[in-house]
Amino acid sequence: MNSRKSVKSALLCGTVLAATATAFGAQAQQAARPAPAPGQNVIQEVVVTAQRRNERLEDVPMSITAITPQDIAKSGVTSIHELSRVTPGAQINLAGAFTQPSIRGVTTLTNGTNVENNVAIYIDGFYNPNSNDINMDLANLSGVQVLKGPQGTLYGRNATGGAILITTLEPSSVWTGKIEGTYARFNDRRLSGYVSGPISEQMRFSLAGYTRDSDGYIKKADPANPGQTKGDAAPIDQRSVRFKLQGDITDDLQATLGLNYNTMNDTRGILFSGFEHVPPTIPLAVRAPGFGTAAFNGVNRNLVITQEGTLTVRWNSDIGTLTSYTGFAHRKNKSAFDPDGTFANNVISWISLPQDTFQQAIDFNYTGIENLDLVVGGMYFHDNIKSNPGVTVLIPPAPAASTNNFFSQHTEALAFYVDGTYNFNEKWSLTLGGRYSYDDKKFVFLPINLAGNIIVAPPNPQVGPIPPFTVDTRFQDISRKFTPRAVLRYSIDERTNVYASYSKGFRSGAFNASGATDPRLITPTEPETITAYEVGFKMARSKVRFDMAAFYYDYKNLNVSLTVPNPFCTNPSQCSITTLFANAPKAEIYGLDGQAVFTPIENLNVRIGAAYLHARYGNFPGASGTGVNPATNLNVSPQIQDWSDKQMARAPNFSGNIGVDYTIEDVFGGSLDLAGNYNYTDSYVVNNASLYGPLFLPANPGVAGAQRFRQGAYSLVSIQATWTDPTEHYWVTAFCNNLFDKTYRMVYSGSVSAGDYSTPAEPQVYGVKVGYKF
Repeated sequence: MNSRKSVKSALLCGTVLAATATAFGAQAQQAARPAPAPGQNVIQEVVVTAQRRNERLEDVPMSITAITPQDIAKSGVTSIHELSRVTPGAQINLAGAFTQPSIRGVTTLTNGTNVENNVAIYIDGFYNPNSNDINMDLANLSGVQVLKGPQGTLYGRNATGGAILITTLEPSSVWTGKIEGTYARFNDRRLSGYVSGPISEQMRFSLAGYTRDSDGYIKKADPANPGQTKGDAAPIDQRSVRFKLQGDITDDLQATLGLNYNTMNDTRGILFSGFEHVPPTIPLAVRAPGFGTAAFNGVNRNLVITQEGTLTVRWNSDIGTLTSYTGFAHRKNKSAFDPDGTFANNVISWISLPQDTFQQAIDFNYTGIENLDLVVGGMYFHDNIKSNPGVTVLIPPAPAASTNNFFSQHTEALAFYVDGTYNFNEKWSLTLGGRYSYDDKKFVFLPINLAGNIIVAPPNPQVGPIPPFTVDTRFQDISRKFTPRAVLRYSIDERTNVYASYSKGFRSGAFNASGATDPRLITPTEPETITAYEVGFKMARSKVRFDMAAFYYDYKNLNVSLTVPNPFCTNPSQCSITTLFANAPKAEIYGLDGQAVFTPIENLNVRIGAAYLHARYGNFPGASGTGVNPATNLNVSPQIQDWSDKQMARAPNFSGNIGVDYTIEDVFGGSLDLAGNYNYTDSYVVNNASLYGPLFLPANPGVAGAQRFRQGAYSLVSIQATWTDPTEHYWVTAFCNNLFDKTYRMVYSGSVSAGDYSTPAEPQVYGVKVGYKF
């Protein structure tokens, strides 16, 4: 983007806010501020549940970013992808249809509906295993906690990188409600609402809803006019309803029933239109005209439908609190996309994957021993996912050549954990904990033809004989793991402490469900493990809260995806490439991050966060990547590359954010809140760590070892102005996100057939919100 366009864009975005400020300016200058009420200019105390009990943020000896609904609103954050704007050391991107978080450089290069991330997502205490379903907007929340580092003990299911705890609004014993509507650029319409109140003295309810429809910011190529666009390529729509019924069965026993339904369709991650290194066999007439546009045949869809029921029961006794979490979720993953990203009739894929998940967890917070805080618990997890009818690849105009790959995966897991903190005196405390995890996965793979019959002979005799198609593999031995935790904490004063911790994390192995075409290629990865060392400092005062931590991770058996020639093919001229899941031997991660919140003067709040990160693969000379042939300027894959000491995906060396908000009182009787957020992200690999490759040697050794799919450093600025009426029931907000219209990527990869493809993240968005609460 040229500087003139950037300036014009920023001026356009600022028009609404400037008008708001001008309208209120004269009144604000003459308004006399009343004396602050006692405690008005004091930082709010934040309570977190990172140790499965309620504690003040500064008292918990681990790195946590606690984000309030006010923080989300004032920073311009609207979805889980944007949490990195307010969370030092976090990065969240798409890999195909799947959302993949990274915390301190720990993320995954494997994906699939049957593959769980290594950053665990919990919503109201319930684990969500589906990496497509977590691509959500953030609405009707009471808070978000980002736990950094392996959560091997208390939130330890596949949490080598950390955990994100999302909490929605609880039922209230008094009538309360809220409704907010938003209209923004790209015809983006959002409506969220919440109502809660008592049914009787012992029973209360809450009902929350959210809807969004957007044309999207990516345009579709016009097949009738090559080089032009016509229509929208990736509209976004979401629907969500959450109902909670909470009752006091006795004075000490409380139960909360939750019923949740949501649908989500966001296709930005499955647009595979090439814009660089595109083969000459793909003419311009069937291609997208450039970066930020898309071409495809048929319907482009990435739909997830979730129906979930939960039951949370808490019993308070003289010696502690027992909490039970029971949940069942039925999800339907339905996708339709064009893998070659053109208007040519080559390949179209349909995916239909139902998934049923049952989980039961029990925690007992024992307080019967003086000076001891003890948590004992366990979790049972049961998950079934299968293709229905399967993954279909259609090759027009020859439907007889079409195939289905049927698979099913059954996961049964158990975990038991104990975590106790003993306070020796007012200064010293020691935490010791451990978790035993057991994962049992069974995977079945069956190639079938379009008519639904099992293929009993290979269609290509050059491939050779194929063994029975059913793959039923147990890997119990490599899925048993004990992950300990130890923390020594010293309290300098009541709200200041230093700590040193040691912990381990574990992620179970995974099967490749979609890439393989031969059952002999279905092999599980080994579990990945991480050993973490951390020292930290935390403090809180009436006007400032600050924490900082230094960490070192020894990361082994990282799960990665490799693209290789079919090893069972006997005729090289007939062989195709295939995708395998594998393990990278090792990685080393260390760094420093911190955050601060302070109120230097009345009505002014400042939030600052920063992270330095060194995340590099260890010895990894046999990696499989997508390189470039300098003679043809086309992609080469698979290519054996040396990723040793290369930057890991989603792991920028430096990132940081600054948020500021200032309230002007007595503006037309109400208040005017001005807020802004600045976020900086250093250059990083988005989701593919491939190099330019060895074909550049020896003439250009520097180019050969450079990582191809990098996003350059960028900065984002969001601003907003909110006027609230004197009764504090109504408000109007004018906002602008990505003020200077910075172009940056949320997907960036490449293939031989399509060339390099990429999806831009959201550009400049401006709009208005109107809300009411009681």
